[in-house]
Amino acid sequence: MNINSNRLKQLRAERNWSQEQLSELCGVNLRTIQRIETRGTASLETAKALAAVFDVSVDALAGSHSAPAKNAVLQSVWGSLQNFDDFSGRATRYEFWWFFVLFVLVLGLVEFIHPVLMSMVAIVLLLPFLAVSTRRLRDAGQSPWWQLMMLVPFGILLVMYYWAMPRPEEPPTTEQPSNQ
Repeated sequence: MNINSNRLKQLRAERNWSQEQLSELCGVNLRTIQRIETRGTASLETAKALAAVFDVSVDALAGSHSAPAKNAVLQSVWGSLQNFDDFSGRATRYEFWWFFVLFVLVLGLVEFIHPVLMSMVAIVLLLPFLAVSTRRLRDAGQSPWWQLMMLVPFGILLVMYYWAMPRPEEPPTTEQPSNQ
């Protein structure tokens, strides 16, 4: 789940809590708090724990789901490049498709300049592409191993279908009444 790391830092600063204090209060490892504030990704359970500690909704931690800001495209592409080694989180459709568009445009432009240069740029962008693709498939509820279908003729069509899938709805949680 994507967490607005700036919002998390702001909430923590408002209460004058250190990362250690926050980790103790929500029962999450210190390293997890550091990763969330750096990369902005967390599991649903961690997001719920943080929301409970700050007394806000999980959606408030994730940020607004309204129209993207002016620089949101650049921020999502830059975030994908920064998280080039994060194969464990999730990527929204917005984040993935803008990175995909950039990937295709850059490779097309560089191919126009020189084919050998295009090969070098493709090798450099391969790891960030695989990482954001893995996160996108995980966010769509699919196995990242589906990427191997890109090696099969026309397999890319199946993978693109999975990339375009929305995030599956989470089943509502039912709380058991307490017996007193």
